[in-house]
Amino acid sequence: MKVHLVQFSPLWEDKEANFARVEHLIESSSPEPHSLVVLPEAFATGFSLNLQVTCGGEPEQTHAFLSRLSSTHKVWIMAGCISPDPSGALGRNVAVLFDPEGRYVGEYQKMYPFTPMGEDKKHMAGQEPKLFNIKDFRLCPLLCYDLRFPELFRTSVKKGANLFVVLASWPDSRMSHWHALLLARAIENQAYVIGVNRTGSDPNHKYVGGSKMIDPMGKTLVEAAMLEELVSFTLEHRFMEDWRSSFPALQDIREDLV
Repeated sequence: MKVHLVQFSPLWEDKEANFARVEHLIESSSPEPHSLVVLPEAFATGFSLNLQVTCGGEPEQTHAFLSRLSSTHKVWIMAGCISPDPSGALGRNVAVLFDPEGRYVGEYQKMYPFTPMGEDKKHMAGQEPKLFNIKDFRLCPLLCYDLRFPELFRTSVKKGANLFVVLASWPDSRMSHWHALLLARAIENQAYVIGVNRTGSDPNHKYVGGSKMIDPMGKTLVEAAMLEELVSFTLEHRFMEDWRSSFPALQDIREDLV
Protein backbone atom coordinates (compact mmCIF):
# COMPACT_ATOMS: atom_id res chain seq x y z
CA MET A 1 0.00 0.00 0.00
CA LYS A 2 1.36 3.40 -0.98
CA VAL A 3 1.33 5.95 1.85
CA HIS A 4 1.91 9.71 1.56
CA LEU A 5 2.73 11.90 4.58
CA VAL A 6 1.82 15.57 4.25
CA GLN A 7 4.27 17.51 6.43
CA PHE A 8 3.51 21.22 6.47
CA SER A 9 3.30 24.32 8.65
CA PRO A 10 -0.32 25.08 9.64
CA LEU A 11 -1.11 28.75 10.02
CA TRP A 12 -2.40 29.51 13.50
CA GLU A 13 -6.19 29.24 13.72
CA ASP A 14 -6.67 29.82 9.96
CA LYS A 15 -8.68 26.95 8.54
CA GLU A 16 -9.19 28.24 5.01
CA ALA A 17 -5.50 29.01 4.54
CA ASN A 18 -4.56 25.55 5.82
CA PHE A 19 -7.12 23.86 3.57
CA ALA A 20 -5.63 25.68 0.59
CA ARG A 21 -2.06 24.73 1.54
CA VAL A 22 -2.92 21.05 1.99
CA GLU A 23 -4.81 20.97 -1.29
CA HIS A 24 -1.83 22.50 -3.11
CA LEU A 25 0.63 19.99 -1.62
CA ILE A 26 -1.56 17.03 -2.57
CA GLU A 27 -2.31 18.29 -6.07
CA SER A 28 1.40 18.89 -6.66
CA SER A 29 2.26 15.31 -5.76
CA SER A 30 -0.60 13.56 -7.63
CA PRO A 31 -1.01 10.60 -5.21
CA GLU A 32 -2.00 7.27 -6.74
CA PRO A 33 -5.70 6.35 -6.53
CA HIS A 34 -6.54 4.30 -3.42
CA SER A 35 -3.29 5.23 -1.67
CA LEU A 36 -3.37 6.60 1.89
CA VAL A 37 -2.71 10.29 2.57
CA VAL A 38 -2.01 11.35 6.18
CA LEU A 39 -2.17 14.87 7.64
CA PRO A 40 -0.84 15.96 11.07
CA GLU A 41 -2.73 16.50 14.33
CA ALA A 42 -5.04 19.54 14.32
CA PHE A 43 -3.98 20.31 10.75
CA ALA A 44 -6.70 22.91 10.17
CA THR A 45 -5.81 25.25 13.06
CA GLY A 46 -2.56 24.13 14.65
CA PHE A 47 -2.56 22.83 18.23
CA SER A 48 -4.82 25.56 19.60
CA LEU A 49 -6.97 25.13 22.70
CA ASN A 50 -9.23 28.03 21.71
CA LEU A 51 -12.45 26.05 21.34
CA GLN A 52 -14.37 28.99 19.96
CA VAL A 53 -12.13 28.89 16.90
CA THR A 54 -11.25 25.20 16.64
CA CYS A 55 -14.80 23.92 17.16
CA GLY A 56 -16.56 26.69 15.27
CA GLY A 57 -18.47 25.23 12.33
CA GLU A 58 -17.21 21.75 13.13
CA PRO A 59 -17.15 18.98 12.26
CA GLU A 60 -19.03 19.99 9.11
CA GLN A 61 -16.45 22.46 7.78
CA THR A 62 -13.39 20.22 7.96
CA HIS A 63 -15.31 17.07 7.03
CA ALA A 64 -16.60 18.74 3.87
CA PHE A 65 -13.06 19.70 2.86
CA LEU A 66 -11.64 16.23 3.51
CA SER A 67 -14.54 14.52 1.75
CA ARG A 68 -14.06 16.66 -1.35
CA LEU A 69 -10.29 16.13 -1.31
CA SER A 70 -10.50 12.36 -0.95
CA SER A 71 -13.15 11.95 -3.64
CA THR A 72 -11.36 14.26 -6.07
CA HIS A 73 -8.09 12.34 -5.82
CA LYS A 74 -9.67 8.92 -5.13
CA VAL A 75 -7.49 8.40 -2.04
CA TRP A 76 -7.93 7.45 1.58
CA ILE A 77 -7.33 10.46 3.83
CA MET A 78 -6.56 10.40 7.54
CA ALA A 79 -6.32 13.75 9.30
CA GLY A 80 -6.19 15.24 12.79
CA CYS A 81 -9.19 17.45 13.59
CA ILE A 82 -10.81 19.24 16.51
CA SER A 83 -14.58 19.05 16.93
CA PRO A 84 -17.07 19.69 19.75
CA ASP A 85 -18.13 16.88 22.05
CA PRO A 86 -21.87 16.13 22.25
CA SER A 87 -22.38 18.33 25.32
CA GLY A 88 -20.71 21.30 23.66
CA ALA A 89 -18.70 22.05 26.79
CA LEU A 90 -15.42 20.53 25.59
CA GLY A 91 -13.67 19.72 22.35
CA ARG A 92 -12.54 16.38 20.94
CA ASN A 93 -9.11 15.82 19.41
CA VAL A 94 -9.70 13.15 16.79
CA ALA A 95 -8.16 11.38 13.81
CA VAL A 96 -10.78 11.01 11.07
CA LEU A 97 -10.73 8.71 8.05
CA PHE A 98 -12.36 9.24 4.63
CA ASP A 99 -12.42 6.67 1.86
CA PRO A 100 -11.64 7.23 -1.85
CA GLU A 101 -15.31 7.96 -2.55
CA GLY A 102 -15.28 10.82 -0.06
CA ARG A 103 -17.27 8.92 2.56
CA TYR A 104 -16.61 9.36 6.26
CA VAL A 105 -15.43 5.99 7.61
CA GLY A 106 -14.92 6.77 11.29
CA GLU A 107 -12.65 8.38 13.83
CA TYR A 108 -10.42 7.79 16.82
CA GLN A 109 -10.58 10.14 19.81
CA LYS A 110 -7.25 10.90 21.52
CA MET A 111 -7.08 8.85 24.71
CA TYR A 112 -4.24 10.81 26.31
CA PRO A 113 -4.82 14.58 26.07
CA PHE A 114 -1.57 16.47 26.62
CA THR A 115 -1.82 17.35 30.32
CA PRO A 116 1.42 19.41 30.45
CA MET A 117 -0.35 22.07 28.34
CA GLY A 118 -3.78 21.60 29.91
CA GLU A 119 -5.32 19.85 26.93
CA ASP A 120 -7.22 17.61 29.35
CA LYS A 121 -9.12 20.71 30.51
CA LYS A 122 -10.25 21.48 26.96
CA HIS A 123 -10.52 18.13 25.14
CA MET A 124 -12.42 15.11 26.41
CA ALA A 125 -10.34 11.93 26.49
CA GLY A 126 -11.33 9.01 24.29
CA GLN A 127 -12.15 5.64 25.82
CA GLU A 128 -10.73 3.03 23.46
CA PRO A 129 -8.48 2.53 20.43
CA LYS A 130 -10.05 2.14 17.01
CA LEU A 131 -8.97 -0.06 14.11
CA PHE A 132 -9.79 0.38 10.43
CA ASN A 133 -9.33 -1.99 7.51
CA ILE A 134 -7.48 -0.47 4.56
CA LYS A 135 -6.52 -2.99 1.91
CA ASP A 136 -4.53 -5.71 3.71
CA PHE A 137 -3.80 -3.63 6.79
CA ARG A 138 -5.49 -3.19 10.18
CA LEU A 139 -4.72 0.46 10.82
CA CYS A 140 -4.72 1.97 14.30
CA PRO A 141 -4.55 5.80 14.41
CA LEU A 142 -3.08 7.59 17.42
CA LEU A 143 -2.46 11.22 18.32
CA CYS A 144 0.80 12.77 19.52
CA TYR A 145 1.02 12.26 23.33
CA ASP A 146 -0.51 8.78 22.86
CA LEU A 147 2.92 7.72 21.56
CA ARG A 148 4.31 7.75 25.12
CA PHE A 149 1.94 5.02 26.33
CA PRO A 150 3.02 1.56 25.12
CA GLU A 151 0.00 -0.18 26.63
CA LEU A 152 -2.22 1.52 24.06
CA PHE A 153 -0.16 0.01 21.25
CA ARG A 154 -0.05 -3.44 22.84
CA THR A 155 -3.81 -3.46 23.39
CA SER A 156 -4.30 -2.57 19.73
CA VAL A 157 -1.91 -5.29 18.51
CA LYS A 158 -3.92 -7.84 20.47
CA LYS A 159 -6.97 -6.62 18.53
CA GLY A 160 -5.18 -7.17 15.24
CA ALA A 161 -3.36 -3.91 14.51
CA ASN A 162 -0.37 -4.18 12.19
CA LEU A 163 -0.07 -0.54 11.08
CA PHE A 164 0.08 2.39 13.51
CA VAL A 165 -0.31 5.97 12.29
CA VAL A 166 0.67 8.69 14.76
CA LEU A 167 -0.58 12.17 13.86
CA ALA A 168 1.35 14.78 15.82
CA SER A 169 2.28 18.32 16.73
CA TRP A 170 5.57 17.29 18.31
CA PRO A 171 7.90 20.21 19.24
CA ASP A 172 11.61 20.43 18.42
CA SER A 173 12.62 20.40 22.09
CA ARG A 174 11.58 16.74 22.40
CA MET A 175 12.47 15.39 18.97
CA SER A 176 14.87 12.80 20.36
CA HIS A 177 11.86 11.26 22.13
CA TRP A 178 9.84 11.29 18.89
CA HIS A 179 12.46 9.29 17.02
CA ALA A 180 13.15 6.84 19.87
CA LEU A 181 9.51 6.13 20.67
CA LEU A 182 8.42 5.60 17.06
CA LEU A 183 11.28 3.15 16.63
CA ALA A 184 10.50 1.31 19.87
CA ARG A 185 6.80 0.97 19.06
CA ALA A 186 7.61 -0.59 15.67
CA ILE A 187 10.11 -3.08 17.07
CA GLU A 188 8.16 -4.19 20.15
CA ASN A 189 4.89 -4.64 18.23
CA GLN A 190 6.41 -5.99 15.01
CA ALA A 191 4.28 -3.52 13.11
CA TYR A 192 4.67 -0.68 10.66
CA VAL A 193 4.71 2.65 12.49
CA ILE A 194 4.12 5.95 10.71
CA GLY A 195 4.59 9.33 12.34
CA VAL A 196 3.48 12.52 10.59
CA ASN A 197 4.54 15.76 12.27
CA ARG A 198 4.22 19.42 11.41
CA THR A 199 6.83 22.09 10.73
CA GLY A 200 6.97 25.82 11.44
CA SER A 201 5.93 27.44 14.70
CA ASP A 202 2.96 28.59 16.76
CA PRO A 203 2.68 30.86 19.82
CA ASN A 204 3.97 28.05 22.05
CA HIS A 205 6.49 25.94 20.15
CA LYS A 206 8.76 25.45 17.17
CA TYR A 207 8.37 22.30 15.05
CA VAL A 208 10.94 20.63 12.82
CA GLY A 209 9.04 17.86 11.04
CA GLY A 210 10.80 14.51 11.10
CA SER A 211 7.82 12.63 9.68
CA LYS A 212 8.78 9.03 8.95
CA MET A 213 7.76 5.46 8.23
CA ILE A 214 9.38 2.56 10.09
CA ASP A 215 9.08 -1.12 9.22
CA PRO A 216 8.36 -3.96 11.71
CA MET A 217 12.08 -4.66 12.16
CA GLY A 218 12.84 -1.05 13.07
CA LYS A 219 14.24 0.13 9.75
CA THR A 220 13.40 3.69 8.74
CA LEU A 221 11.93 3.46 5.24
CA VAL A 222 11.61 7.18 4.54
CA GLU A 223 12.03 10.35 6.61
CA ALA A 224 11.18 13.97 5.91
CA ALA A 225 13.53 16.81 6.73
CA MET A 226 12.53 20.14 8.29
CA LEU A 227 10.73 21.48 5.23
CA GLU A 228 7.16 21.40 4.05
CA GLU A 229 7.00 18.34 1.86
CA LEU A 230 5.11 15.20 0.99
CA VAL A 231 7.07 11.96 1.48
CA SER A 232 5.92 8.57 0.24
CA PHE A 233 6.69 4.86 0.48
CA THR A 234 5.01 1.56 -0.32
CA LEU A 235 4.33 -0.68 2.69
CA GLU A 236 4.42 -4.43 2.13
CA HIS A 237 1.97 -6.48 4.18
CA ARG A 238 3.79 -9.71 3.34
CA PHE A 239 7.03 -8.38 4.86
CA MET A 240 5.26 -7.81 8.18
CA GLU A 241 3.67 -11.27 8.07
CA ASP A 242 6.98 -12.96 7.27
CA TRP A 243 8.80 -11.20 10.11
CA ARG A 244 6.12 -12.06 12.67
CA SER A 245 6.23 -15.67 11.50
CA SER A 246 10.01 -16.06 11.52
CA PHE A 247 10.48 -14.23 14.84
CA PRO A 248 7.21 -14.83 16.74
CA ALA A 249 7.85 -12.61 19.76
CA LEU A 250 4.21 -11.53 19.95
CA GLN A 251 3.25 -15.13 20.77
CA ASP A 252 5.25 -14.85 24.00
CA ILE A 253 3.23 -11.98 25.47
CA ARG A 254 2.44 -12.67 29.11
CA GLU A 255 -1.31 -12.17 29.44
CA ASP A 256 -0.96 -11.76 33.19
CA LEU A 257 1.23 -8.69 32.65
CA VAL A 258 -0.83 -6.79 30.07
